[in-house]
Amino acid sequence: MTNVLLSCAGRRVYLVDYFRAALAGSGRVIGTDMSLTAPAMAACDVARQVPACAAPDYLDRLKQAIRAEKADLVFSLNDLELELLAGHRDAIEAETGAVLYVPSVETAAIGADKWRSFLFAREHGIGAPPTFLRLDDALAALARGELRLPVMVKPRWGSASIGLARVETAAELPAAIEACRAAIARSILAATGLENAVIVQQCLEGPEYGVDILFGRHGDLLGFAAKRKLAMRAGETDKAVTVAPERFAPMVDALARHLSHRGNLDCDFMEHEGALHLIELNTRFGGGYPFTQLAGADHVGRLLAEFEGRPMPPYRYEVGRAFAKYDMLVEVPAP
Repeated sequence: MTNVLLSCAGRRVYLVDYFRAALAGSGRVIGTDMSLTAPAMAACDVARQVPACAAPDYLDRLKQAIRAEKADLVFSLNDLELELLAGHRDAIEAETGAVLYVPSVETAAIGADKWRSFLFAREHGIGAPPTFLRLDDALAALARGELRLPVMVKPRWGSASIGLARVETAAELPAAIEACRAAIARSILAATGLENAVIVQQCLEGPEYGVDILFGRHGDLLGFAAKRKLAMRAGETDKAVTVAPERFAPMVDALARHLSHRGNLDCDFMEHEGALHLIELNTRFGGGYPFTQLAGADHVGRLLAEFEGRPMPPYRYEVGRAFAKYDMLVEVPAP
């Protein structure tokens, strides 16, 4: 029997369903969250309430849940939790016997920080839009022609659309940065701090793509699937169509060589003037993963097969499959 624990389960009901289907009754899916009314908790076989991941006793409570439920694999679904678990991965595994499918400390930091993501991409020959951390540097780059209007102002940390703004003139840039910083201060991202918390990035025009890269238990590349985003909603992919993987292979190979990771790596690329540019790295199952699963790549099933030592068929998915998300309700415990 193989048991899977999804920490910070939140709204990811589809992931619970994918893992339950892959386990086919031979194991349980355990959810942990600070709220028992989180939708995914209602879909799990077992739901265990834990404190917020910033709480002093969070790791102790999470380890208690892992041990009590005899979890074999642990996946984090929350950006703010990922770096915490990455920093304690070896210790948690030693204490509980579970395998944590989270990145290394370095990879977690690169994925969480858009400034570091830009520096990483530039160092390893991966296209990325010009990015600046300070207002003065951005204005100087505009004056030199290294940065062109319009530009995007966005939080340095986090993967949601908090504080995101498109800026058309240099005169608007200082106010946009301050507005973004204020939005961060009012949000969950305030925990990351406000100093150097905003980046200015070249606005690119063109198709946007999501690529799900699968890393095995020992960090080896197991495959990847690509999709073109057709519509976005609340910072997540809402509609998409799968596309052929070949043109993404050089960038995926570079990422796999230089990042130490386990599980799913959710990457966003923008095509601009015929070239692909890395926009964002999410070191977890992201909101666009269902498009990969439904097209046949089945990262969930492959991770379970690898963990259990079962043979895996060749990696494949269907190109040209288009999907759209929709809302649904699940019954949760009455407060």
